[in-house]
Parts: sequence; C-alpha cells; structure tokens
Amino acid sequence: MTAVNTKQLRWVKQVAVPVRPESPRPIPFSSRDRLVAALADRPRTVAQLAQAFSLSQPTMLEQVRRALAEGLIVEVEVAPEERRFAAERYYAPAVPVIRAPDAEVLESACRAVSDEVAQVLRQNWGDLLAAFAITHLAREGWTVDDLWPYMDETIRRLVRDQLGGAVSPAATPQHGLAWVEEIVELDADLVRHDLEEEYA
Repeated sequence: MTAVNTKQLRWVKQVAVPVRPESPRPIPFSSRDRLVAALADRPRTVAQLAQAFSLSQPTMLEQVRRALAEGLIVEVEVAPEERRFAAERYYAPAVPVIRAPDAEVLESACRAVSDEVAQVLRQNWGDLLAAFAITHLAREGWTVDDLWPYMDETIRRLVRDQLGGAVSPAATPQHGLAWVEEIVELDADLVRHDLEEEYA
C-alpha cells in the first residue's frame, strides 16, 4: 500500500473537507466547503479560485457571491505587492484557520485546563445531580445527559463572567467555530480510485 499525507480541514463540531483543490486531476467543485478550504492557505481572487477548480470565472463568481451572502467567507485586504491589479478582490474564510502546529500548542494548553475543570466537576457532580433531581425536568423524564449541553454552556458562560473581561468571545458563527488543519494519511490507490469513479 502506498500512503500519502494530505492536509484537510475540519469544522470544529462540523465537517471534514479536503484543503487542496490543486491536484493532477482537479477535484470537481461540489461543495461550498471546498471553496472555503481552498482559501485556507492564503486569500485568493475569483480568477485564482476559478483556475484552481478548473471552472469559468462567472461560475466561480456565483459561488463566491453565495458564500459571501451566507457568511462562509469575507473580502479581505492584502498587501499591495501581492496584487497583480489594483481592483482585485481577495477572499478568505470568515472564521479562524488553526494550523496543525498551533492546534497542538492550543490543545495542550486546553488539556491542562480541562484536567482541572474535570476534577472540579467530579468533586461537584453530586451537587449537580441533586439540583437536577428537584427540577420539573427530572419529573418529566428528562435526564442529566439530555440537559448537559445546557448545563455545559451555562458553566462556560458563568466562567466567562467571572473572568471579568479577560475573554470577550466573538459571536459563534452560524457555520462553525473554526477550521482546524489536520494532516491525514490516505491510501494513494484509494484516492486515485475515488477520482476515477468521479470522472467515470
């Protein structure tokens, strides 16, 4: 088996998509997610995207307009020396793209905090269960598992309040929290087979 490493992005709490539109045989443009992923490495123009996806510029422009309207991408400024023409418009993902090395650093720091949070939750789990047990929700047949997403969000909101402005989180975008870059190993023969199937 021949293995190849390839980058992909995943929405935090959402979907995984390939990051590189450029390949010996271009991947068909079948998803707005692939448009966003194509902008992960650097901002691009409609013309650059059209070339990457082997599409006409009018077709690509329509996809870009839809992605802009839906809040998936935004227009961004680039340095003058990066522009070929003064009137060019460049686009980038509307949420952060977290590179693989940065993800490792951030996850390590978050893991240290999560260990302490988990310990505190274990120490206070009885109190949480007792509070839940006297609610009408428990009497109606709901479980702690059903209520946990709400309780988790409430705990995080109260923590943010106690931090007193140290963290001022941006509003959660409707399409996801962030793109996280991952390096995945794929079987090159399977990738080739999948492309041949798409073009059959």
